[in-house]
Amino acid sequence: MSNFFHSPLTNQRNEWWRYLLTLILVITGIFGFGRIPYMIGAALKGISMEELEELSPDEFTALFSNNENLTYQLFVFAVGFLMLLLAFRFNHRVRVLTFFTTRKRIDVKRFFVAFGLWATIEGIIITIELMTGESVVKWNYSPESFFLLLAICVFLVPIQTGFEELFCRGFVLKWTGKATSRGISIALINGLIFGGLHSMNPEVTELGWFAMVFYIVSGFFAAFLTIMDDGIELSWGYHTANNFFGLLLISNEWQSLQTDSLLLDTSKPSVGWGLIVTLAIAYPLMVFLLTKIYRWSDWKKRLLGE
Repeated sequence: MSNFFHSPLTNQRNEWWRYLLTLILVITGIFGFGRIPYMIGAALKGISMEELEELSPDEFTALFSNNENLTYQLFVFAVGFLMLLLAFRFNHRVRVLTFFTTRKRIDVKRFFVAFGLWATIEGIIITIELMTGESVVKWNYSPESFFLLLAICVFLVPIQTGFEELFCRGFVLKWTGKATSRGISIALINGLIFGGLHSMNPEVTELGWFAMVFYIVSGFFAAFLTIMDDGIELSWGYHTANNFFGLLLISNEWQSLQTDSLLLDTSKPSVGWGLIVTLAIAYPLMVFLLTKIYRWSDWKKRLLGE
């Protein structure tokens, strides 16, 4: 049995309604404060609220540069992150650390181990894709925008991925852990929820059902790491490395976050072998390497609750 999803939340602070209240607070905070940067940005450009309301989503986005849009979009996750921390402290009335890890402090080394491993694996996959010509890419480097993008990613992407991991692998994982001690069931539920949260992404529209499978399996994979390692540090590091590649190295014109990356993939949306290799080989390889590094044991007890 994983210590993480059954880690100490006292009975007085672990009622179902507290989880529901936290969820409401996070959603309210995101929708209540998340658009403030856009409103300020529009005001600085001399656009009134009445004019904003008449714009289509595409026209609204076109008002700002890619870096501005990215900053404003990532700000939403910063709001969510802050709301989670406040809810953990004042609603659940526990140490915030409880939702991150069972260790005495957040293990930053674990974060960077997972970041480095996944960056290496993903880098190899992308290099092979480029060498085989599967993707049609063009050089997209612009010093003025790229270094600003780099700064945005360094400061805000860990917050964005931190929110998603803290919400899905911290908060939701503990919530579902109230109903079952079977880690495998919790990971499956977590994957489905993670997939559902990404179901409105343009990647799903362009790639169809496979994109949903990819999101669900990725959510399951991150939850699996959390359950086996008793903390979100590894999944946080993996997730951050994954998003760094998608924002900094190579992007396309139809993904959810548009950036001035080094390379721009101009291929038509398709399920390339790189995505399949990620699911079938890269994820299992990552589990194998982390198992060797951290000597994970008690698989049956952690996953089946026996």
